[in-house]
Amino acid sequence: MFSMKKENILMGTLILSASSIFVRMIGFVFKVWLSNTMGAEGTGVYSLIMSLYMVCATLATSGISSGVAKLAAYEFSQGKEANARLILRRSLTLSLTLSTAVGVLLFVFAEYVGMYVLRDERTILSLRLLAPGLPFMSVAGCLRGYFIAKRRMGNPAVSQIVEQLVKIAFIVGTIGYFLPRGIEYGSAIVIAGITIGEVVCFFISWIGYLWDKKRGSRQRKADISGVTKSILYFALPISAGSYVRSGMRLWEDVLILSGLTAFSGESNIATGTYGILRGMVMPLLIFPLSLLSAFVMTLTPEISRLSGPQNREILQSTITKILQVTFIIAIFIVAVLMTFAYEMGVLIYNSSEVGRILMLLSWLGPFMSIEMVVVSILQGLGEQVSSMRYTITDCMIRVAIAYLLIPHMGVGGFVIMVIVSNLYTSILNLRRLLRITSLSLKFNDWVVKPVLAALAATQLARLASTYQIFSTLPLWGAITIGSLMIAFTYIVVLLSVGSVALSDFAWVIRRVKTSTRQPSATAEKVL
Repeated sequence: MFSMKKENILMGTLILSASSIFVRMIGFVFKVWLSNTMGAEGTGVYSLIMSLYMVCATLATSGISSGVAKLAAYEFSQGKEANARLILRRSLTLSLTLSTAVGVLLFVFAEYVGMYVLRDERTILSLRLLAPGLPFMSVAGCLRGYFIAKRRMGNPAVSQIVEQLVKIAFIVGTIGYFLPRGIEYGSAIVIAGITIGEVVCFFISWIGYLWDKKRGSRQRKADISGVTKSILYFALPISAGSYVRSGMRLWEDVLILSGLTAFSGESNIATGTYGILRGMVMPLLIFPLSLLSAFVMTLTPEISRLSGPQNREILQSTITKILQVTFIIAIFIVAVLMTFAYEMGVLIYNSSEVGRILMLLSWLGPFMSIEMVVVSILQGLGEQVSSMRYTITDCMIRVAIAYLLIPHMGVGGFVIMVIVSNLYTSILNLRRLLRITSLSLKFNDWVVKPVLAALAATQLARLASTYQIFSTLPLWGAITIGSLMIAFTYIVVLLSVGSVALSDFAWVIRRVKTSTRQPSATAEKVL
């Protein structure tokens, strides 16, 4: 049973990992293209709109999709598919009602929000185009949670890939006509593409659900009570924290922009600097962490399945493995970013300033990764309240720093804000997880040895870069070869010092081979 559970977790992770990494890769390339097409100021306006989009998305989904994943996963584990469908139906009703209300309010008050909240009239048209997509997004999110809970990863994978491709195709095909008319119209086309993508994602998810329902269990009647109460009990703590976080992040972005304006003395320069920070540096920093996104997608339902006292040893073993992988991958990512930060800034955005800021922030990678993964584990263990408490306090700290430092320090104040924030939340969430699971941080194997291995790997790559052959390579080639050298040296050193073992790699390979040799059985349990 344990072996089958681990195999299902692995296969689910592999499917979502492949689709997520593909989506993140093409999304990142698209963001680079979009930033270079719209320029720093246009990127700043677009990033400001997206900060409000996150608020609206939070209000529209309200943590309900996460509730579907957790609650339905439990019902599926008990063989009660009808109960899981009832949870989905109630979640859809709640989510659709809420998201429609948010969409209507945003459309009606778009002018007020653009003028007095975002303080840029160029955002008004985009806000009106954003509103119709919110109901589709919320319903698709609930359906996604249902499929993840059932371990049918094919539909979420396909829907997110098609959504991304449709969005990109629409924007690339139309922005050249509208952007010359002004940043307002260029941003509106981007938002229209996002809305169209949400609609497409909904239809694919809904068709997949109807097909799944047709093929599913013949259990007709649900035997569960208090469904709505259970959904709200799980969703409200997440929602409360998300409401506060997204609202204060919007406030933070407005303060950042106004602070940069006060520092530089010109709003256009400030918008461009804001675009560099939010639209160029942060995507470069966050993109590599997408390697861990598959863990985040599958953690909540899988940890929920193991949260009972009878599975305590399995739960501890699973969490230990997840933390080990997170630390090791994150430290490798930091090694690559710190080694080639300037080169990446020049190659991707033709900007040494982007590389300079990326260098200052890149060492935060492990802390950002740990927070992302640990928060998902805590949610799966029903610890939403503690995460919410840390989130609210963190948002208050960020707003205070943005208000006090950025008007006087500019970009330096932004860097301080990001550093303090990520250290605070990652350490507190990790401490909470270790406390409630009675696990201990294997600091030597997970941190010290990987850091030493990363230092050795980066020094070797830097030494190799001094040879003349590197100077003859194009910049992208030098970065690629250097990154491969770091990866090879990193793995060899980790194996040498015992931080990882060949059995870890062999275990993954065995599971993949088993899955490919028995496609019908595995597919039935996963897809």
